[in-house]
Formats: sequence, structure tokens, C-alpha cells
Amino acid sequence: MTYKEITRYHDAHPTMAGKFTGHGGWISKERNPIRTVFPMEPMEGFKGSDIHYRQWFYILLATTTAFRLLFIQWVDLAPDEAYYFTWSRNLQWGYYDHPPMVGFLILAFTTLAGQSEFGVRMGWVLMTALLSCLLYVLGRLMFRSERAGFFAALLFNLSLFGSAGAIIVTPDGPQGLFWALSILFVHQAVSGKGVSWWYLTGIALGLGLLSKYTMILLAPCIFLFLLSYPEGRKWLHRKEPYLAFFLGLAIFSPVILWNAQHDWLSFRFQFSHGLEVKKQVGLRYFGEYWAGQAGLVSPLLFLAILWAMVKCAYEGFRRGERQWLLLFWMSVPVLLFFAYTSLRSKVEANWPAPAYFSAVVALAGLAVEGWAGWRRGRRVFAWVAGLMALLFTVLVHLQAVHAVIPIPARQDPTSQLHGWHALGDRIKEIAQSLDPAKGIFLLTPRHQLVGEGMFYTQGKIPVYQWDAPNRINNLSSLNSPPVGSQGIFFSEGGHELPRGLAPLFESCDRLEPFVVRRNSSVVRTHPIWRCAGFKGLQCNTP
Repeated sequence: MTYKEITRYHDAHPTMAGKFTGHGGWISKERNPIRTVFPMEPMEGFKGSDIHYRQWFYILLATTTAFRLLFIQWVDLAPDEAYYFTWSRNLQWGYYDHPPMVGFLILAFTTLAGQSEFGVRMGWVLMTALLSCLLYVLGRLMFRSERAGFFAALLFNLSLFGSAGAIIVTPDGPQGLFWALSILFVHQAVSGKGVSWWYLTGIALGLGLLSKYTMILLAPCIFLFLLSYPEGRKWLHRKEPYLAFFLGLAIFSPVILWNAQHDWLSFRFQFSHGLEVKKQVGLRYFGEYWAGQAGLVSPLLFLAILWAMVKCAYEGFRRGERQWLLLFWMSVPVLLFFAYTSLRSKVEANWPAPAYFSAVVALAGLAVEGWAGWRRGRRVFAWVAGLMALLFTVLVHLQAVHAVIPIPARQDPTSQLHGWHALGDRIKEIAQSLDPAKGIFLLTPRHQLVGEGMFYTQGKIPVYQWDAPNRINNLSSLNSPPVGSQGIFFSEGGHELPRGLAPLFESCDRLEPFVVRRNSSVVRTHPIWRCAGFKGLQCNTP
């Protein structure tokens, strides 16, 4: 039935119609108040005149996706991206620092599109396009407005966290997609669309946990949401939310099993990395945390998001409207959790990223509903905030391709995207001077350099990491090249071979360091050594 047919039916059968709330749908007269009808189509005469925003959304989606598919080919893989690439060549259910989803996705897309920057990053561009669609759908559903959906997607794509997440491979990409799916599924479940939406929420939770451990924060966020309003508390007495949680854990169980078999290696690392109290704690890291969030989103847009979260709390708790409460609880606890963590340890700017998906939907909804009543000053602030976010994002993209902002090359984060292809060419040139019959391998002390060496030599030369027993490419007695092989050792910064490495070869000769420059400024220096006559490893050797 169409929405118009449903409306005519209710008009003709007033005893079945129930009560129209004006804020979210029809409240049934059945004894179970949880079931509601939340129409997918905009209500006739209520924000229905903004249908042209759907076309604007399609244009936004097409242009941003096309641009990003081009952009990802213009810069080299960042060190962490190259490290994740190594996972795709050695699949397992867990790694030292993250669950395995990134490796699975890179393998799938490089199989489809080839081993290139495009192949590695393509999946993240497509996931961001799907994420934009989800934010559009959430805004459209929650506020009965194509305009709200469009602006939710627009704000996401204007912000640096949305744009950077589309072109840089990190576990945050798939985690963000599954987090946004969870918001949609929970919204549908509590709107009376059927209990199957809870099980879809459990699947999204499990897949998110396979992407990044912080997806577990979804569970307390949903619990607090249900606890915060009367109809939601009724769900806490039903089985579906709990079955969804255990379904998520079941999907995640291979990672739990892998950790159990490896002395809880990855779990211990993440707890230590994120929650253990460091020596330099206190207001310094707390201030850096909030500054990092403002930089990730753009300062004025971040202030607008904080205002939107306060308004969500006010509207949700005062009027008991579940859409405001859902948006509030899927954002604020995440921001506050990492704010607290920053008092104990350093928090990376991208860690609270899931908080911003519901936040931009809330901000878009507030802007659409309140724009007509806003005073000139507030409208000017909104325009300036959006334009500043766009300018900030455009400048970062330009900086990544060509340094337009006069930042010292060593301090410019976008310098990480340069020089690796040239380093790979230099390594291949050295390898061509060696005897292929004796075997050739690369050795480096950092896991990111393992990835760069592997990717930019097209995987034709085996790469090992020195003295890293917890990493998958560690040089050990169980994972080493044949005796007599020739090695090329390269690192970053230092000028001497690591202690204990030289005795493993008959000879090691220092070559001219490879210097990466950008606009004539030195970015990095890579010492390179050519070693002959690998002697093999003893069982107690790293």
C-alpha cells in the first residue's frame, strides 16, 4: 500500500486509526505500544515540496565518488595503508593491533581492480558512498524531509573526517559503515518495522567488531537509548536486543578464538594502547583531544555539532521523541568516553569518528526544521561553518597533491603520501645488481616499511621485519630466507645497522641513502645496506 492509501484507510476507519503524534508516526491502539507505523515516504503537505533535494543528493553522490576514484590514484600509499596491504597477503583472524576486516576488503578489491593504489583504496571510496546514502536515508526518515537527508550527506562530505576516510585506508572505514547501518536498523526496530531489524543490528555489530574493536561501544549506546524513554524500556524486557548482541559476538567469535590462541595478543595491545595510564597524562592530552576533534571536523562545524548534541538532549528528554534520543545516544557517549580516555592516555583524532554520523544527521534536521525561524546571525554562522569546512577539506586535498600551504615538509602530514614509489624503484634497481640465482630479500625494522617495500616492489621480493616477534612478517627461524641469500636492508632516519644484524651476513655494504624531497625540502632519509651471504638463524634469534 502507498502512503496515500494508508491515509485514506485510516480516514475511513477511525476506530483503527489511533492517534497521530505529529512527530514520528501513528501510535497504534494495540496493547503493545512499541509497534508504530513510520512511513518511508514524506507526508503529503509536510516537507514534501523539497523533493528536488533528492536530485541534488544524486549529484553530490556522483561527483564526490567520481572525484575520489580519480584522487586515490594521485598519491602513494601512506605507511599504515601499506601495512594493511600486507594483511591481505597473509590473511588470518587477528593481527597485533586490529581485527582482520581491512585485510579481507583489500584482498577483495585488489583482486577485482589489481594491485595498485586504486585497487587498495577503491573499497573505501565505495563504502563512503554507501555511508552517504545511509545518512541521507536517516535524515529523510527521521525528519520526513528530502532536504534533511541531503544536508546530512552534504555535511558529512564537507567535513575532513568524511573526505579523508574515503581516500585513506583505515579500519574506521568499514566500522563507520556498520555503525551507521546499526543506527538505521535500531531506528527501524523501535519504529515497529519488525523484530528482524534487531537481528540485522546484531549482524552489523559483529561485522563492525571484525573491523575495529571500538565497535563494542555500540552496545552501551543502544542500551542507554532504550533506557532513556518509556517505550524503549519495554524492549529491555524482550529477548530481541539481547539475541542481537549475542549474534554480534558469534560473528566476532573467530577473533576471540584467535586471541585466545595467541595469548590475547591483540586485546592486550589495544587495552594498553588506549586505556593504560601513561606518564604524561592530564589536561595536556585532554586539550589535544578536543583540538584534534575540531581539526578533524573543522572548528566551526565542530561547534555546530556540539550545539546539535545539546539540542538533541533537550528535545529528546523534554519531549520524549525517540529520534532525538537515538541521535544523542549514538554520539555523545562516544565523544565523552574518549574524552575521559584522553585523561589517561593519548587519543588519536580518528578514534571517536563514529560519533559524528548521528551528529551530522541531527545537525541537518535541526537546520531544516529551524531555518525559517533562525535570526540573521545564526544563518550567517551556518553558512560560514559550511564554507569553512569545504575550504579546509579542499586545502587538505590540494596539499596532498601539491604543497600549497608553506608547512615544513617534515611536519606536513600529507608528506606521508609521497616518495614511496620512488623508494621502491630504487630498491628494485639495487636488486637488479644482485645475483637472482642466490635469492634476494628485503629487511626493515618497521612494519609500515615492510608494507611499502612489499607494495612498491609488486610483491616480487620477499620482505621481512627485523626484531618484531608480534608482527606477521617477523624474521625468525620459522620465517626466514634460504641460507646464502642476499639482503637489502632499509630503514628510516638512523644510519647504522641494528645490533645483531650484521653477524647474520658475510658482508654488509652501506649504499648511498635515498632522500625523499618535496618542493626541494627533505621529507625523509632512508639508509640502505646491501648484504651478502645470509647465514641463517638460530632458534633463539629474533
